[in-house]
Amino acid sequence: MAESEAKPKHKKSTKRRQGPRRSEASRAAILEATRDELVAHGWRKLSVDGIARAAHASKQTIYRWWPATGNMCLEAATTMLTPASPGSTDPVERIAALLLPFETATHSGNGHAVLRGALMAAADEKEAGETWRNWMKSNVRAPLRLILAELAAKQKIRRDYDLDEAVNLLMSPAWHNLLIMRAPLKPGFSQEQAKRLLLLLQA
Repeated sequence: MAESEAKPKHKKSTKRRQGPRRSEASRAAILEATRDELVAHGWRKLSVDGIARAAHASKQTIYRWWPATGNMCLEAATTMLTPASPGSTDPVERIAALLLPFETATHSGNGHAVLRGALMAAADEKEAGETWRNWMKSNVRAPLRLILAELAAKQKIRRDYDLDEAVNLLMSPAWHNLLIMRAPLKPGFSQEQAKRLLLLLQA
C-alpha cells in the first residue's frame, strides 16, 4: 500500500517541475511568433490566429496571458531591448546607454519593424499605452532623471531643466525614425543624441 501511494506522488512532483519549463517555452514561442507577425503584417493587421498557429499554442492561452493584445506586442518588443552598460562614468556614455538598446535592436533582423508595431499598439490600446509608459518610466525616464540631477548639482547643466522636455529631446528622433522613416537607427545614433541633449541643457 505504501509503495502504490509513493508512485503517484513521484509523478505529480515531476509534472510540477516540467510545467514551468513548458510554459516558459510556450511563452517564448508566442513572443517570437508575434515578432514575425509584426514584421509581416504590422500591428493593425495582426492575426492572433496566425500567431497561435506559428507558436503551436491555443488562442485561449494567448488571451489568458495577454488579455490586451497590444501588451503581447509590447512584450515581444521590449524583450529585444537588452539593457546596455555605460562602461564608464562619462555622462554622454551613461545617457547613450539608455538609448543603445533601441539602436541595437533595430539592427537585429527586422527589429525596427517590431518596435514600430509595438509603438503603434501603445498608441491604439489604452492598456498597451499604460504598459509602455511604465516601461519608459523605469528604463529611461527614472535613470535619466538621476543622471541629470547629478550633473545639475555639479553645475554641468542648468538646474531648471524640464525632465519631460529632456526625455522628448532624447527620444523623439528615435520615434520619428521608426514610425515615419520606417528605418533602423543609424550606428552611433545614441551617442549623437546624448551629446545633443547635454549641449542643449548646458548651464
